[in-house]
Amino acid sequence: MIGMKGRYEKISIITILFIILEIVITNTCYATDSISTEKQRYIKVVDQNGKGDYTSIQEAIDKESKGTTIYIKNGFYNEILNINKKINLIGENKENTIIQSESLQNKYSICLNAPGIIIEKLSIKNTGPGLYTSGIKITAPETQIIDCYIYETPVGIAVFTSNNVINNCEFYGCSDEGIVLLGTSYSDCKNNKITNCIFYENCDGIELQYSTDNTIANCEFYNNTHTGIDAIASSNDRNTILSCKIYNNDVHGLYLSSSSYNKIIDCNILNNDNGNIVMNKNSEFNEIISKSKTGLENYLEEVMYFLLRKKFGGPKIISLFKDKFIAFF
Repeated sequence: MIGMKGRYEKISIITILFIILEIVITNTCYATDSISTEKQRYIKVVDQNGKGDYTSIQEAIDKESKGTTIYIKNGFYNEILNINKKINLIGENKENTIIQSESLQNKYSICLNAPGIIIEKLSIKNTGPGLYTSGIKITAPETQIIDCYIYETPVGIAVFTSNNVINNCEFYGCSDEGIVLLGTSYSDCKNNKITNCIFYENCDGIELQYSTDNTIANCEFYNNTHTGIDAIASSNDRNTILSCKIYNNDVHGLYLSSSSYNKIIDCNILNNDNGNIVMNKNSEFNEIISKSKTGLENYLEEVMYFLLRKKFGGPKIISLFKDKFIAFF
């Protein structure tokens, strides 16, 4: 009897374990389904071929709630977008998800009017008339532009606010500048971060006006028709330019007008036709710092970039050292 009792107890324990396991599995499946359903609630698909939730990006923006992620399938979208809520726009891939607009004079393809908006993996162009027509206009703080191509528009991104991030983007064919940071005497444009971006065949790569405490890091500027980084007007103070490559631009590498207390750290700035780092007489207390490389390492890297990016002749190679100067006027 004792043996039978032990066997029954063993069978009862096994039965209980199976019941518990079934409950756990059922609840896990229910939880997974709930998470999946919850996730689907906040991801909407735009497909111009009619295979998503919407065929128009602006319609999706207008109808969906704050916090929604809108996934845009590959295609050409001839739209002008106004975004007035925190929302994420993510393209299928930046090569083939293209927003091409023809805005009114000095207007935009996309305007970001709410904090926290994220734009990712899109190509953006605007062929509208006007010197200040832009691909993206940012009028709210704390937005993010990530992994985009912005091209063939007078101004790639016009930033009027603070605490924005622009990362891993490529700018070309912008007839005024790739990015402009636009503060005024009365409004701040500060603490913006521009990182891992490439600028070529624009007029200026980045222009600053009354913009302070911004960071430009790990960016590359070459073959622009004016200047790599152009700090014009005045009061572009306490900015940090870190680990950038600025070369083969038609006028200056870096220009500072009435701008002070900026730091240029570990940058390679060379072979810019009218000066590599140029400051006017009202720019003072700017620091040029090299922390990580020896003079020989810098020189060899400069020669490498020079050979890779531009057809050259003997005299220009010889003048590389001579071209490393700071001009004051």
